[in-house]
Amino acid sequence: MSRLEDVSIFLRVVELGSFARAAPAVGRTSSAISKSVARLEQALGVRLLNRTTRAISLTEEGREYAERCAGLLQGLKEVETAIGQRRGEPAGLLRVDLPVALGHLKIVPALAALTRRHPALRIVATFSDDLSDIIGSGFDVVVRIGEPRDSSLMVRRIGTIRYIVCAAPGYLAARGRPATPEDLLQHECVRRVRAGSGEERRWRFNDPATREPFELAVPGALSLGLNDALIAAALAGTGLVQLHGYMAEALIAEGRLVQVLADYAADGPPVSILYPSSKQMLPKVRAFIDAMAADFAGSSWTEGAPGGT
Repeated sequence: MSRLEDVSIFLRVVELGSFARAAPAVGRTSSAISKSVARLEQALGVRLLNRTTRAISLTEEGREYAERCAGLLQGLKEVETAIGQRRGEPAGLLRVDLPVALGHLKIVPALAALTRRHPALRIVATFSDDLSDIIGSGFDVVVRIGEPRDSSLMVRRIGTIRYIVCAAPGYLAARGRPATPEDLLQHECVRRVRAGSGEERRWRFNDPATREPFELAVPGALSLGLNDALIAAALAGTGLVQLHGYMAEALIAEGRLVQVLADYAADGPPVSILYPSSKQMLPKVRAFIDAMAADFAGSSWTEGAPGGT
């Protein structure tokens, strides 16, 4: 029998006033109850109860011990109740880290909906595109674009980014629409450069007949290292740009950008949710994963063309 069980039995004896009355309440014999209290007294080195043939009474030490232990056991019950409730209902603080552009454009609205569905849930979201040391900073779960590098994490793949080519309507009216990727060689293209290296990225396409991927070095006088700058250049009519589909979705719907070469839209990197391995996933983490998976499953920008020709 554990010390905690002995304490619990002692408190029942104090509550009910005798070993005989406490015995059926805790499912023990009177003799077992007496031995349990004796073990506590021996461990503490003090007498907790004065015993007579007719009654028991608390010693001064016993009264203090009973009062303090009663408070501790009540606190333990409250903690167990709270944890038990969390097994069913998402609650508490959820720390997430999200890709910068994808996070604020597509995931933040889903987070707002998640907190409305679960009022006891509170979310703190930060934004980073770094693929390293994902959980080391104390995050419960992260979303990343690209292949995960940490094999110790659980991974739930929820989508695949699509690369699309688009331009402002004014640019296309003046220069015409490319029908194939090779036509881009006769156009002005605003290219993306890798941060730090300045390396210009080739544009990616899928062959519409075979779905085989291929890349093309496109011409252009302007190369930029920021997604927002690429979008601004496209909106200004500077030329064609290749973007992740989610970046252009709203602008295409508004008619401010037009997608071209939709049949050649290329598969890009995966979107994954990463979280620490655990036999029992917390409800708040499960709720986040399920909400993101459902939201991404219904999105056009991970499946293909959001519009255009």
